[in-house]
Amino acid sequence: MARSRASAQSVPTRQGRGWAHNHSTDNDWLNTAAADTSWASGPGAGTVFQPASARTSTESRQALCLWLPTFELRLELVRSPELDSTSVALLSDGESTRRTVWQVSERAHEAGVRPGQLVSQAVSLCTSLTLLEPDPAHYDAAVDTMLEVLTELTPVIEPAGRGRVFLGMDGLDRLFGSSNHQIDRALRLLFQVFPAPLVAATRAGLAPGKFGAWVAAASARSGRPVLIPEAHLGSFLTECPIGSLPVDPLVIQRLERLGVHTLGELRRFPEPALVAQFGEDGRNALAWSTAHRIDPVRPWHRPHPIRVSLEFSNPVGLTGTLHSALDRLVERALTRTARRGRSVTGVRIGAHLEGGGSWFVETVLHEPTSDRERIAAPLRAKMAIVPPPRAVETLLLEFTEFGVQSTQTQLFDRKTEGSRATGGLDFNEGEVPVSIRDAVKELKLRIGYAPLYRVVEVDPWSRIPERRHALLSVDF
Repeated sequence: MARSRASAQSVPTRQGRGWAHNHSTDNDWLNTAAADTSWASGPGAGTVFQPASARTSTESRQALCLWLPTFELRLELVRSPELDSTSVALLSDGESTRRTVWQVSERAHEAGVRPGQLVSQAVSLCTSLTLLEPDPAHYDAAVDTMLEVLTELTPVIEPAGRGRVFLGMDGLDRLFGSSNHQIDRALRLLFQVFPAPLVAATRAGLAPGKFGAWVAAASARSGRPVLIPEAHLGSFLTECPIGSLPVDPLVIQRLERLGVHTLGELRRFPEPALVAQFGEDGRNALAWSTAHRIDPVRPWHRPHPIRVSLEFSNPVGLTGTLHSALDRLVERALTRTARRGRSVTGVRIGAHLEGGGSWFVETVLHEPTSDRERIAAPLRAKMAIVPPPRAVETLLLEFTEFGVQSTQTQLFDRKTEGSRATGGLDFNEGEVPVSIRDAVKELKLRIGYAPLYRVVEVDPWSRIPERRHALLSVDF
């Protein structure tokens, strides 16, 4: 049985006792287990543990991690309370054939349904299973609401996928008291936008650095946050599973095959040996396990995308019609005032589907452009690979990332008469066109220098041809 939209009060959760006492949590049915570091999709999911530049005054060493496992499935259950006592599974997003299960409820897990299973396998194990289509627009809106309300506590916020966020807590003890009071205040803010069962299932961990806070949150229980002082961070990490490291999953698999199951066991290896086997991941893994690497919380720069939409009078499922609508949306977005003077590097297309739910695909362009066809072509290719699962009621387009201006359609246009008519004197002696100036500046930004030259007369009456003209670099 498949449904396009759903959601219920919240699946009852029973949190684990923490890694220090028990490596397996009581709610192993959650698709994001405590020892799993497969970050959910969303803003900042893939960059939260990347090496940062030199620390600035806006970063925070003390980090609070708020984590809600199976965030998307819980949101669906909030919208359909009647599914709270049934077996429910959320389908994976972005697949057109051989759909798989993404997240499962407790009852479905007890019936043998597991994340990553094919739909046919899941249904054969649980005939009463209710399958839900993902609704990315709804999930992203919930994330935006959560981030907005948490800014009342601290301006230093760094999202790490849906349902997981890091808060910078440096200096807040003067405003809100002890660390427990700060966590209580953060949860009270979430109560303003989320139902009580959803907030009650949130795990909280406070520690120096994002990795320590994430490990603390993953080992916490509902209503019982884990606070780790800096002096005890190293001993706390000793019993944590090796799977908590934010490194390549293949590195985790190789370490487990070598019999390394905790961070304490990883510390026995010398750094040169880990680097020789795993490269930079080995160095980082050892630094995290020994608490020598403390990643501060960096304030998140919230982008302001350009959004346009087109609503159809009747749901549309024809590919040609959707492609024509896409071209119209790209043209409309390019004419927006906010886009002028900037090229487009990141673009996202989505839709509200007939019967509820949403669909999104996004792409990063190979080079900055403001040409309609160069923007629309990769989106059409994405739509062919991952088409909307149902008819489209509203088509959405977003320009998410921007670069310097790159339009060169009038690169050699001049306000005065052309260079052929004037023998090139207008360019050599007159004002250089603005389009040429912009092109030179863009080339200098991209490759470090301007590879453009112009020919100037030096000694036109010389008998030696090489002395008559010279190449002069075009630089501004």
